[in-house]
Amino acid sequence: MDVSDLEAAFALPLAEDTSVDTAVIGVLSTLASLATPLASILLAGYAVRLVRAGDREAAALPSFDDLAGMVADGARLSAALVALQLPAVGLATAALPGSGPSLATLSYATNPSMLGLLGLTPLDTATLAAAGLASLAGSYLSLAATVALAREGSLAAAIPATRDLAFDRSFVRVASAVALVVFAANLFVALCAAVPVAGTPLAATASFLFLIVSATLLGRGARDAPSLGADATRESHADGVNAESVPSA
Repeated sequence: MDVSDLEAAFALPLAEDTSVDTAVIGVLSTLASLATPLASILLAGYAVRLVRAGDREAAALPSFDDLAGMVADGARLSAALVALQLPAVGLATAALPGSGPSLATLSYATNPSMLGLLGLTPLDTATLAAAGLASLAGSYLSLAATVALAREGSLAAAIPATRDLAFDRSFVRVASAVALVVFAANLFVALCAAVPVAGTPLAATASFLFLIVSATLLGRGARDAPSLGADATRESHADGVNAESVPSA
């Protein structure tokens, strides 16, 4: 991954071949995701499609067609993301039993000033810190799982691909770049939401645009980080070919 990938990811929403209808549907789906989880699943499926398109260096945004397939991809990705954050949620809930099992409780792990006010014991503090680390690890694995699902198309096949991709050192750079884009996106979306009257549609538009950028960057960057399993398969196949060629020679 290099600077050209970042430039291409930011330029994709403004590509000449991109349909205006695609952008409108994406913004409306983002607005609908505030009210119904089905729209969130649809957006997750579109993110998978963006990763696939980024892997092929697409010059325009993929359209919102084959909604059934997109929802299926989104459901698989959503299930994987929730599963990867369950350890963090469990640890946070154990440290803050009165807060309930919510991802919002993980915010206390990054706010030391709140720990004393909550009356936490050293064990609770250590558990909350572990929850923060588990959340970071889950977020990293979530990026790897997104790429794996986009490439493999099924949860069963994506599990070993996620493991191999997560241990690929070149993928660390890709994940770091995407994380920086997501961090900047959260700040920008928060600023848009603070605008009077038009804040909600502005925030939805910015959120969808940054979804495009982050997913495209993930797809373009991860193309240089093939899974270790695929490499092992190729090496095994090559060894088999060499072994077969010996007696024939």
